[in-house]
Amino acid sequence: MKAIAVLGILVIVALAAVYLVFSKPAYPMTKEDAQKFFIEDLADKYPDADVREVVEILPATAQDGASYYQLKARVTKGLSTPCPERMHVFYDYPPKNFVAQPPEYITRGCEVCLNEPNCILAFPEEAIIASHTYPGTEEIAQFIKSNTDAQASAELRDSYMNYTGVWVVTWRSPSLKATASAVLSKSSNQAIEVVLGREI
Repeated sequence: MKAIAVLGILVIVALAAVYLVFSKPAYPMTKEDAQKFFIEDLADKYPDADVREVVEILPATAQDGASYYQLKARVTKGLSTPCPERMHVFYDYPPKNFVAQPPEYITRGCEVCLNEPNCILAFPEEAIIASHTYPGTEEIAQFIKSNTDAQASAELRDSYMNYTGVWVVTWRSPSLKATASAVLSKSSNQAIEVVLGREI
């Protein structure tokens, strides 16, 4: 009789232990864990990217009441080249049985404002492309053609001369120690100024 009671207690303890082990979520559910997991996944999927960064994390609830995070990341390839490619990648953590969203391309094929009738240069990749493709930037395009090692950097400035919200894109040729710069309106599809030989 005592043996049956002891055996019953052992079975209850074993079942409780099994329940505790399997009731824990397979994925840690903190924002930091979600971000770390996503960055590791991006590094595996886009090893040649220059930039991989999480830009947004939002808590969400599935129809079954389970909590998860919706994440959005920036992935950029060829950041300092004439035609950088930027995409936004979306992810659910923990992974759900949803159809994965395809990446959203912001720049691709050296074009800016894909599928956008009113172009606003929101990202540095767009400004870099616009700096040599907008009307009035022909000198920058020639500079890049003549200096194949030219590398770009883009900076959004609150003001420049009488303008507000402008991108300053600077091209530098390390071999010739030459520069070319373009000032672009963020929202009016125009080059404000192009300067060769010095930085703005």
